[in-house]
Formats: sequence, C-alpha cells, structure tokens
Amino acid sequence: MAPRRRSNTGFIGVRLRPAGHFAAEITAGGTRVWLGTFYTKEAAARAYDVAAWRFGRPRHEMNFPEVRSLTEAQSLSTEPLLRSQGEARRYRAGQRRIDTTEADEQFMAQWRRDHPGDVEATRAFWKEKQTYRRERRAGKRQRKAEVEAEYAKGEASTWGENDERWLWNLTTTASEDTPSEDEDFDFSD
Repeated sequence: MAPRRRSNTGFIGVRLRPAGHFAAEITAGGTRVWLGTFYTKEAAARAYDVAAWRFGRPRHEMNFPEVRSLTEAQSLSTEPLLRSQGEARRYRAGQRRIDTTEADEQFMAQWRRDHPGDVEATRAFWKEKQTYRRERRAGKRQRKAEVEAEYAKGEASTWGENDERWLWNLTTTASEDTPSEDEDFDFSD
C-alpha cells in the first residue's frame, strides 16, 4: 500500500475547516470515518493515530510514530469538539464503525487460529480459480493471435471467407479486451 499523503496541515487525516477548527477522519475498508472536530491540528492528528492503532495500521502511517501502543495514544488524545447534535451523532456513528471493525478483525483472527483447515481450503480454492482464469486467458490470447495472424495474411490466408473459425475465434476472444469485474482481482497471498 502506498504511504498516506500528508495534508496541508502537515498531518495525515487532518484538514482545516472553514471556521478555523481542524477535522480528523480516517478511511477504512473504503469508508471514510469522521473522528471529530478539534481546536488544534495536533489534537486532530492524535485522534487519527488512535483510530489508526485501532485499525491495526503500521506506525509509519501514523502522525506520531514514537507512540508505542494504543493505550498510550488514547492517553495523549483529547475528546473532539462537538458543536451540534449532528456532529455528536456522526462522532458516535464513527466510533461504532471503529468498534465493529475492531471486533470483526479480532473474530476473524480467532477463527483463523481455530480453523486452519478451512483457511487452507479457502486459499486452495482461490489458487485453483486463479490458475483456471490464467489458463482461460492464455487460450483466448492464443486464439486471438491466430485470428490476427490469419487476418494479416490477407489473400494468402488458409481460412476461407465463410470459414467457421473466423466467427468462433472472434466471438470467443471478444471479452479478452474487457475482462469481467471479478477477473481483475488477484487472489494470491
């Protein structure tokens, strides 16, 4: 994963709001979690670090990498400035998301420890599926190359104008240029 970009405040996950306060937010699993509004950018950065610890992010992705634990990060963080009921609601919702994600990660880690056979079976399944997809793509590429080579021959082609191979090869290789959504994922470890 690419390192997180620091904003113009100098901290990751912190931005200046129009009123002069600082907002902290973190992205987890494609969802942006609002952490609150703070008087200082340092307080907002510390709130980001607490969330980063809870999400299990590496220390080089934190604003204060010298902090050594979640407990220490929480002790250095302050509560956000909640100016309205809407902000308080957003803050509580964000905290619930963080708690849910944290519980999910702990559950999955325990499940992986308790069921190593299932983990291996899942990995083997995706490895087999990936191998199948690679072989299928290689076959499509080979058929497409045959069609292109015959087409390049022009009049010298051994395939006749109404040869079934033209239609069959073109229709079976047409999706090669636009793979389906699930074919873009890499399921290897």
